Amino acid sequence: MPMTFKIHPAIGIARVGDSPDQFYLAPEGAGELPIECNASGLTTPDAQGVEAPITTFKDPQGRVKRQAARFRVFAYDEANPQGLELKVSDTITFVQQRTGQLITAKLLDVNWTVYIANKKASWYRFQELDGEHGYPASHPLRNPEITDNETRRRLIIDPGPQSVSYLVEKRRTAKFAAGANPQSPQSFPPPLSPYSIDYLGELRATQQDGHNRLLVLGGRGNSGSVRTGLGEPSIQNYANNDGWFDDVSDGPVTASLLCQILKVDGRDPLPTQAGQTSVAFDDPAWVIVGYPRFAPQILDIVTLNEVVEDLAIRQFAFRPEMYGVPPFDPSTPPPQTDDAWRVWREQARWNTDYYPHFYRDIWPILSRPQQYSWVMDFDPFTGGDPHNDTPGQQENLDPDLLSIPPYHAQDPAEEQRFRARRKFVFEVLRRPGEENQLTRPLSPGQSYSAHNSGYRRKESTHSARLTGDLQNRLIAMPYLCGDNPLSNSVVSKFLRLTDTMLFLLGQWAFGKFINEKREDIPIDTDGAAAKTGRQLDQGVLSNALGGSFCPGGELSWIIRNPAIYARPYRINVSTSYTAGSLSTPGEIAAGSAGFTVGMEPGVLTRYSGVPWQSDFNECSNQPIDITYEKWNVIEPGTTGDPIVPVTQLTYWWPSHRPMEVNTASGAQVLWSAGIPQTNSGDLEMVTAWKKLGFILGQTDGSYVLVESNWHNS
Repeated sequence: MPMTFKIHPAIGIARVGDSPDQFYLAPEGAGELPIECNASGLTTPDAQGVEAPITTFKDPQGRVKRQAARFRVFAYDEANPQGLELKVSDTITFVQQRTGQLITAKLLDVNWTVYIANKKASWYRFQELDGEHGYPASHPLRNPEITDNETRRRLIIDPGPQSVSYLVEKRRTAKFAAGANPQSPQSFPPPLSPYSIDYLGELRATQQDGHNRLLVLGGRGNSGSVRTGLGEPSIQNYANNDGWFDDVSDGPVTASLLCQILKVDGRDPLPTQAGQTSVAFDDPAWVIVGYPRFAPQILDIVTLNEVVEDLAIRQFAFRPEMYGVPPFDPSTPPPQTDDAWRVWREQARWNTDYYPHFYRDIWPILSRPQQYSWVMDFDPFTGGDPHNDTPGQQENLDPDLLSIPPYHAQDPAEEQRFRARRKFVFEVLRRPGEENQLTRPLSPGQSYSAHNSGYRRKESTHSARLTGDLQNRLIAMPYLCGDNPLSNSVVSKFLRLTDTMLFLLGQWAFGKFINEKREDIPIDTDGAAAKTGRQLDQGVLSNALGGSFCPGGELSWIIRNPAIYARPYRINVSTSYTAGSLSTPGEIAAGSAGFTVGMEPGVLTRYSGVPWQSDFNECSNQPIDITYEKWNVIEPGTTGDPIVPVTQLTYWWPSHRPMEVNTASGAQVLWSAGIPQTNSGDLEMVTAWKKLGFILGQTDGSYVLVESNWHNS
């Protein structure tokens, strides 16, 4: 039977760094450290095949190492439904598209092609959630003085596509640099200040244990402005700064297999059929180049994987046993036509008889806030650690107490006590439609004293007193900034978990879950040496930000738009663009280059702030206006009510942009002490980011600041 071929991970994450020659590999499991490699990108696995994690984030000169995204080719057939990574000399089978013949061949090499670009300066201005469902003609552009399409195209940093393969040594590397691609038109900015940009990264074809793989490295973290004169360069906005460019990027990763024909329809090839051939396949991947992850082992409350998985489950039948059309048969093939998909989406619902696993599905979510205590100070904002470390009150999120499902002959009082504890935790969680509410009501008969006083809202100089009785309300969780806490138009003040996360936690709360330890079921982990393609897809994205998309971390809210996908986890790659002619907003508005024709290089990161350091610096904490709830339906200006502003100081994403951290000596320090969260601080961050330290987990469970040139300067 013929094989199908896929690149994994489906979406890879590379990261910028100012070290010119040292890098590590992206972590491939949730909360794992990046992977150590040598100058050629090769690793040293142990006897069990586990690759060593990095020990340093910076090179000997104190420069930040880059993170390379590693891609592999997997083959799928009846014997390997979970996929198997291909090796050189493996026998593969495929249908030759031109003739329809079944070809048996020996794999010789993998030819990789990548095309990354940066379209930020050419795109629309970021204005919170405005534009998530399309831009009106009146929406302002960045660099609005440039009005014609051809000139705006020069705002795109476009190095053109590059290709590499391993078989021929001189073709093993390629750079996305000015002058390094004579076969393709290129576009780079003019000289900039403080840093010019003539390089977006490079490719490396590697071979390890017979596996031909691809490494994609990004830029140097450089940002600069074309504007000169008194007071320049300057930053005026957290997301939109005309005249500025940076060197993050994104784009498609495609491949073809070079092989030697062995059989044609099971017979020896004729002389005209013999020789080498190249096999392209239909599942390309995508690479995102983001900024450094300064606390790589601390997961976000909502990860990018959970956003993409939630979309795949509810829109693309990714987990039909969990969400779909009854009888929830996972072997049922997905719909094949647009009409069938429409019917499926109308009829699909959650399977309330689905039983999640506690240590695989539940505890990884509940345990994350505890890690946040190492990158932020709970007390000034939230009234205490929500895990309640006060002596005698540590029970609320104790896995030994939360992981016991109802069982036969269980003491009824014990069962009720465990159920009440689970339901309390679940009731804290912000629901769909509650993104603009700070609090949730307690159920009848519940009170703070019976549970966790750490959830009580602490009055301080940072937050005015709310009206009403707070004694019977909970602060809704997660207590973090949402997708738009900045304006009162298209509002989403606070973060919430995805629908899938809430479903899993709801099943757990009502006792429909499995404790793997009690049932002697192996606990799924991402630490295994050999990972399936799906594990790579999900593991890599688990280490990226999945919420507070304002604009966000590696990506913005565009990643949750189903229109950008061809299938679960797979970006729909356009085949209509040409090198040097990437689309402009004007062409998209005219209908010639929209989502219906697929995604082209630079299309995902264009929504993010420019330069990246400005939004990164300011996403620390935010005074959120909560004078009114449900801002989308209330118009306070028309009521005549006396408006007394009420604000609540709230964190953004401290696992990405740490706030308060511990040193090895045990002292707590401000991670970026002395850099204000202002426009002037944003400008300082353009150069200071490379001096800041990383947060590293210790054997005792703590996390400490390491390799900080900032605190040592």
